[in-house]
Amino acid sequence: ELAAIAKAKQVVQETVGGASKLSYGDEVSFLQVASRAGSAQYGVVRAVRVLAQRHHSTMLAQLAARLSTVVGVSSRAGEDPFAKVKSMISDMIATLEKEAEADAKKKAFCDKELGESREKKADKEEELEKLSTQIDKMAARSATLQEEIAELQKALAFLAKSQAEMD
Repeated sequence: ELAAIAKAKQVVQETVGGASKLSYGDEVSFLQVASRAGSAQYGVVRAVRVLAQRHHSTMLAQLAARLSTVVGVSSRAGEDPFAKVKSMISDMIATLEKEAEADAKKKAFCDKELGESREKKADKEEELEKLSTQIDKMAARSATLQEEIAELQKALAFLAKSQAEMD
């Protein structure tokens, strides 16, 4: 047991890199070293939390919470928490890539539909312009014909009056 404790103390001192002597002198307690070693593991969690806040991403915030849990459990169990962290980040990247692909497909569909709608609108506006022109022409023709009818009716009335005078 003493040999295992000595080995653990040596590993912890190597992990800390001599910073314990600068901060605390020659005597190091395991509690102090554990907090420094743990802070390296939780640095990843902090970095993800900062990214989540900076980008206002709920997915990154959820990932940070899951990472915190995994790091804590793995540290207590003596496992490598970074293997699980890497796995979780890889899963998150895969999920984001799938969502980006789905968004790209949706955008392509919307762009296609929008293009078709604009084309149809342009066709309808062109047709409307043609029909409006035809209506204007027919209205002008109608006005001309009404004037001719009025003139012909006057001529008929004059002829009828002249005929009546001759009889």
